[in-house]
Amino acid sequence: MAFYFANSNQKEAEILILGIGYDRTSSFLSGSRFAPNLIREGAENIETYSPYFKRDLSELKICDLGNFYFPREKPEEFISETKNFIQKLLKEKKKLIILGGEHTISLPVIMAFKEYYPDLVVIIFDAHSDLREEFLGEKFCHATVAKRILELVGEDNLYQFGIRSLTKDCRQKNKHLFLFNVVKPLKKVFKSLKNKKIYLSLDLDVLDMGLLPAVQTPVPGGITFSELITAFQLLKNLKIVGADIVEFSPLLNHPFPYASLCAEILREVIFTIK
Repeated sequence: MAFYFANSNQKEAEILILGIGYDRTSSFLSGSRFAPNLIREGAENIETYSPYFKRDLSELKICDLGNFYFPREKPEEFISETKNFIQKLLKEKKKLIILGGEHTISLPVIMAFKEYYPDLVVIIFDAHSDLREEFLGEKFCHATVAKRILELVGEDNLYQFGIRSLTKDCRQKNKHLFLFNVVKPLKKVFKSLKNKKIYLSLDLDVLDMGLLPAVQTPVPGGITFSELITAFQLLKNLKIVGADIVEFSPLLNHPFPYASLCAEILREVIFTIK
């Protein structure tokens, strides 16, 4: 199935939405491989109008590309294949939103964006620092993804917000790592982000786990939906070239309310980048 608000073909679209249902390295709760399709189903319960941006999705040309599927094989193979696929899409010069999948999917996508935008800045909203050198013997996984991104874009170009789960040594690895909050530190660094090409990676566990418990690695605390929207409204004034939404794990008895919440967040991400 496709998002009901996807109203355009690929050639004419302004925004492309692609699902990458990969969760090969999940270490706690798996299931995010099912997230893209569940979010599509959950979207049936939301309106196309955003009261936060006062815009309607019908104003934009949106194409749902379906899912890029890669078997549960070695992460290195997944990264190579996914990067190549994203590179082809970027040649179309459209805004791209990726639905994961675990957070590992962000790495090959950002690798492709980095080649297209050499001075790319990456903003991550996440509960976890994901700055480990390796985890459970894996160099490429959900717990190391920010470390690999840091190595790719450089320490001046990675900003992490909302972090509340990290090791002591990880705290020192990124000078733009902000604990607990999103809006206040984003305002603090806002001027330095002006005129930058920015990729936004949204790990849904940045939200309070009472609001969205259906994530792969839930952590107590977190930001509210209102804080997330305020952050989006700030980011709207920057040059966001692409985004992903990751780590929704719908393997619960009643996943659809959470799927609808994820679809609402997707709607607001669309208005943030376009």
